[in-house]
Amino acid sequence: MKYNRQKEMLAYIKNNTTVKNEELLEKFNISIQTLRRDLQKFEQQGLVSKVYGGVIYNEKRESVKTIPSMEERYSTNTEEKEYVGKLAASLVEDGDVIFIDAGSTAYRMLHYMQDVKDVTVISHSLDVMILTRDMPNLTAICVGGVMRHDTGAFHMDTSAYTYNCNKAFISAVGVSISRQLTNTVINEGAIKAAVIKRSAANYVVVDHSKFDVIAYNRFADFSQIDAVITDRCPDEKFVSFFESNQIALIY
Repeated sequence: MKYNRQKEMLAYIKNNTTVKNEELLEKFNISIQTLRRDLQKFEQQGLVSKVYGGVIYNEKRESVKTIPSMEERYSTNTEEKEYVGKLAASLVEDGDVIFIDAGSTAYRMLHYMQDVKDVTVISHSLDVMILTRDMPNLTAICVGGVMRHDTGAFHMDTSAYTYNCNKAFISAVGVSISRQLTNTVINEGAIKAAVIKRSAANYVVVDHSKFDVIAYNRFADFSQIDAVITDRCPDEKFVSFFESNQIALIY
């Protein structure tokens, strides 16, 4: 029966994580049209993601619905976040106009930007503004708005956002193949989306704990991202997905 075949096929994909289309065609003795219908159904349910010539099973994780305290965020995975910040800073060149997102990882790149010259930093993060105060080599622009105390970020009407930059360093609460890039604050997600549209190159900066996490607000797709910067190599399914979508993985 059709239901049994799809159930067995999904179990097979789950057990193997990444499976080629030719392998599925041979194992289940079906036509390419039938396979496409089955995989489309799985994809619509968020169970698999298509890659070149095959599919990847999407591991399910509990969705992030609440915002951890600032103290918790800033004291968790500190060494990993510093490492990611250092990698991100290495991509900044003299004369760049960059956006640095709010969050406990992105702002750390400023710790390693003492030697760059004539760089303009745009941000809605209070932490970023405080650090740039003592860095005369940087020109800081705060996008302004109303500050949210639990995130230390300023919120604004994104229709008034007019800044262009050549590099944007974007934070995320969740990075998953099925739901792409997600966060837990809709207003901040709107700012991320506005920045991504106006930036020449977009870099996601996350530590390893953000992979396979899904928060409720989806703010961007991987098609808008040039590279992912993290502290260690993620699961093979992410490596394959990034390669097939021409997204650089930096770690």
